[in-house]
Amino acid sequence: MAATFEFEEDNGTATGSPAKGTTRTAARTECNWKNIDDSTTAYSSSPILAGNNSYQKPQFAHFSGTFNQILAGLFAHTAGVLGTGLTLKGPQAVSSDGTRWLYTTPATSADANLSTDMTSVISIGSGVAVWFGATGPEATGKAASMSTNPCYSTFLTTQLQTTGSAAAGDTTSATLTLQYQEN
Repeated sequence: MAATFEFEEDNGTATGSPAKGTTRTAARTECNWKNIDDSTTAYSSSPILAGNNSYQKPQFAHFSGTFNQILAGLFAHTAGVLGTGLTLKGPQAVSSDGTRWLYTTPATSADANLSTDMTSVISIGSGVAVWFGATGPEATGKAASMSTNPCYSTFLTTQLQTTGSAAAGDTTSATLTLQYQEN
């Protein structure tokens, strides 16, 4: 058997300690950066104006099913060239439980804690390290490998930041990849 995997997303006011969103949506199949903090509004209904930023997209992986261990996580922008005036920011590589991105109420201000420039396409092997743990992406106790079931990645939060030179209309589709091993 194999692990069952899905992306999920938190939105809304930060609540709890450690913080998470007030709304958690399962089975996410897209990211759609936009000018609203939710996972359901069509991006075309909440466009990002040139010179502004999207709200952060606090997404994460949720593993269930049959597995012994989830490990060796990497996260990267692996396909789809972004246009002029667009910068994609993402989380730093996790090297300890304390270096993971911590949930804050999403906003359009530039998130200084999203310190990795993910604008350029790279191979997944050069992606940022992702850690895993129990009871949600917000929980402490993350490690490079985890055997709890269910199991969650750290937040894989991204934000699209723009300048006034960003072209109007849709961006090129971008592929964000999470690679992991299981046994």
